[in-house]
Amino acid sequence: MIVLRKVFDFYIQSSLHVGIAVFCLVKITDCDLVPKNIDNYSILVFFGTVLGYNFLKYYDVFRKGNFLSNKHYGILFVSLLSSTGFLLFFSGLKNGIQIKILISGIFVILYPFLRKYGWLKLFFVSFVVTYITVYIPVVLNKPVILECYISLLQRFFILSSLLIPFEIMDTKTDPKSLNTLPQLFGIRKAKQLGYGFIVVFLFLEFINFRIHNFIIDAVIAIVTIIFIRFISLENDEYYTSFWVESVPIFWLVLLILFQ
Repeated sequence: MIVLRKVFDFYIQSSLHVGIAVFCLVKITDCDLVPKNIDNYSILVFFGTVLGYNFLKYYDVFRKGNFLSNKHYGILFVSLLSSTGFLLFFSGLKNGIQIKILISGIFVILYPFLRKYGWLKLFFVSFVVTYITVYIPVVLNKPVILECYISLLQRFFILSSLLIPFEIMDTKTDPKSLNTLPQLFGIRKAKQLGYGFIVVFLFLEFINFRIHNFIIDAVIAIVTIIFIRFISLENDEYYTSFWVESVPIFWLVLLILFQ
């Protein structure tokens, strides 16, 4: 049991889980909007997400060589493998797409500098993930039409709502001067803001008038509402780092099973 717990913790801490979640967001776009399979791009996004998140989380550890446990060596190994996989798939893409991916890399590098604007970081992360998981794969395959813009907004709002539990959990460690949304408005109002994002998400799906997708989106909305409703400072780290981050995986499973 202890070994399994350590393996699970490593899976979370090495960003493999969030990599799979963002991979699933690309595949959801594949199911909804893209006329042909984009497996190569979605695999690239998986490797890039693992690499990007580990860069942000462990940059000081890697830079200073402060490897406090075997876990850090393992995470370094996973990061190096991810960088290799990323470069291999990146080299096979068209120049225009490569440029857009490099732009997303610049966004990742900018994040630590923008994080001090606490109220902004939630929207910045939602924007970057939307750019990577909707805008680039759509541009990769077809002209951007009104439906695509609506889907861009949808993804932005559902991601913003899913990030609310993370913002609330982070209030335990964030300095008060950061002025995140829960710090500015309180946990209760931050939750209400998350519910508002979900309403906009569903309204945009209604505009698209895709009844079948609306039902699946409604299920995802309900799941997200539940996670926002029951987030508290007493929850353990797995509540957000595993369960909330599993929502895109559940979403993709629903699309595969019922579309």
